[in-house]
Amino acid sequence: MQMNQEASGMMDFFRLLPQTYPGGVYLFEPKSGAFLFANDYFEKILGSPSKGKTFFQSDLLAKLHPEDRIHFETRSLTLSQSQEGSHFENDFRFLLDSKGLSSWLHFEEKLVRLPQISEEFLVIGFVRDVTNEKVNEQNIKEQIQFFLGLFENASVGMALQDWEGGYFRINRRFTEITGYTIHSLTDLNLKRIRGEALSPEELEYFKFFKEGMDETTLTGKDGRKIDVYRKTNTFRNAQGKPDFYYVFLDDLTEKKRKDSYHLHSQKLETIGSLAGNLAHDLNNYLQPIHVFSKLGQDLLVSSGTQEAYREKLKEFFIKIGTAADSARSMVHRIIRYSKTSEEEVIDRVDVSSALESSIPILVAESPKNVRLEFSLCEDPLFVRIDPIRFSKLIGEFVMGSIFPWDSQKEGSVHISTGVPDGNEKDRFLISLRFSGLALSHLDLEFLNQSIFEEDEPKWILLQLANRHIKNWGGELLWEMKENSILLVSIYLPASSEKREAPVYPKEKKIEGKDVWQDIAKKKIWIVEDDDPSRESIAMVLGLKNIEPELFATPKEALERLKSEKPDFVLSDYRMKELNGLSLLRKIKESVPYLSAVLYTGNAEGIDIEMLEAEGILVRTKPISASELHESILLSFGFL
Repeated sequence: MQMNQEASGMMDFFRLLPQTYPGGVYLFEPKSGAFLFANDYFEKILGSPSKGKTFFQSDLLAKLHPEDRIHFETRSLTLSQSQEGSHFENDFRFLLDSKGLSSWLHFEEKLVRLPQISEEFLVIGFVRDVTNEKVNEQNIKEQIQFFLGLFENASVGMALQDWEGGYFRINRRFTEITGYTIHSLTDLNLKRIRGEALSPEELEYFKFFKEGMDETTLTGKDGRKIDVYRKTNTFRNAQGKPDFYYVFLDDLTEKKRKDSYHLHSQKLETIGSLAGNLAHDLNNYLQPIHVFSKLGQDLLVSSGTQEAYREKLKEFFIKIGTAADSARSMVHRIIRYSKTSEEEVIDRVDVSSALESSIPILVAESPKNVRLEFSLCEDPLFVRIDPIRFSKLIGEFVMGSIFPWDSQKEGSVHISTGVPDGNEKDRFLISLRFSGLALSHLDLEFLNQSIFEEDEPKWILLQLANRHIKNWGGELLWEMKENSILLVSIYLPASSEKREAPVYPKEKKIEGKDVWQDIAKKKIWIVEDDDPSRESIAMVLGLKNIEPELFATPKEALERLKSEKPDFVLSDYRMKELNGLSLLRKIKESVPYLSAVLYTGNAEGIDIEMLEAEGILVRTKPISASELHESILLSFGFL
């Protein structure tokens, strides 16, 4: 750069500046834009003129970031039009390396008059690299924006309070929960400071200073009571004194309403189960009354008893039968009222798809300390179930209604679907792997002993789940693994594309011959754990000269199956060792074309159409003599 000899002393002064200022120092004339002096730092980062040429401000444009050019040119124009003593500071981005990365440079400039050097105003400038400061500043801005985004859009209510209780920011969810805006809370705080009376409900919003968490009830601006989970964090200064408070509010009103609904549902389920037990026992009492009244009437008609007594006894038996019919009707009404849901709708569904569609509900129903994981088979696993009831059953497991969660631990349940052992194609497996349950080894021992004791209230929901799964032809198993892991396995039979009823051999009706003579030659089994009911059914069959073999337990029948194959089995559904449906299916494994009747006091959850396709008729208790005869004729193909 060209320098006047007269200013050589001044130039020496400028050359000393870098020793005290770790940046660029320069002197230029704003009118012409020519640099009169620049130190080594300036020339190193922004360039220097070629030998014998003057370096101008316009030469800086080559390295200037394109987005800052307008700002730079505006700054040059401002300098040329300003007065002595004017001071300016600007930040510009320059592309100083081959990689195209931007560096921020801070320019601090002041207009001065140095007549020894030039008659025009000159600019003394200092430049330094502020890239790190800019990056940090930008990061802070981004973090603030990110925090504000989380704050404003959080699913829980958030508020910032100063150390005296005044609110200086709340989010939208806080307003949705309480009904108060920042302006209404500020007005309340001003009234509080001025000593004006506030209601106890309003004062509650200025008592969040207890650090920690709790559940409490607030009153909304509209007067409604709100159950909330509240957590307060304190931010302290260097002296350890509170600067401000960070308050979280989570609305528990809906959750508590939902918990209350589930508790109410469970109570109804228990009441319904008790009503079902009552109906079952009452049915057993009605069965012999119903049968013996019919037998008595038939006996009186055929006997030689004196006419007066015979008519009187006949009248009594008719009244007994009428009372039994009325009681039977009452039992059916009890059964209907004991149902806690609509009748099942059995359908062929992909069990993985049914679970996948239930994930949002399962996640919402699970406790906060429980994590849900899913591994669902991509291949379709078609089964015949009621998908709605199935989803509810899985929900009962997840919520902890069946196996309780330990609220002091982090829990998890891994739900998976697939084919057992990778090669069984005739059934599919739904597996639930639990950790974090409040279930002891003693509980499991008791559970294994009492699962079929349906009067045991401790496991009533598990018994209901077990019943529905068995009615779908499935099996429910559980096993305690290491580290207190409980594995629950639900096996369901695979469903083919098209269900075809098996073809059973039918007896042809022999014209002019009593078909009951042929039926009497068959091997007829009766499985009923109630002694009077079992004997009354045997007597009804005895009217047709049939001598059935009687069994008081399913175990006895299965033991007899080892030496003899029956032609017909009538079984009660509800028995302690094994339910009647499972018993009939086990017998049919050995006798595929077995004729069978399943009779029960409550047909809820039983797929009657599917069972008929299997060759099993379903009848409800108490079964009359005519219904029993008709069912046997249907089973053997005579009707």
